Amino acid sequence: MEDMGELVALPKSGDVFEDVRGDDRTMRVTCHPMRGTVVVSLWVDKICRASFQLAEGDLPRLRAALDAMEFNAAPMVVKEASA
Repeated sequence: MEDMGELVALPKSGDVFEDVRGDDRTMRVTCHPMRGTVVVSLWVDKICRASFQLAEGDLPRLRAALDAMEFNAAPMVVKEASA
């Protein structure tokens, strides 16, 4: 049997975001101050499919990158080709 990753209690701070594609996909963001990390994990239903541990020192750069993103253009609508 494969060795599973270390289980850590869910921290009190964080949030869960739903994927626009649905299908029970979510992204969880949690803060782990004792480890000095912020963890971003991608879930499908109750299964974690991937995780990324961001060092606390990189958090200001991530915030700046997100703040700099702009959505000024109208959303593109894609029409399915009719058969």
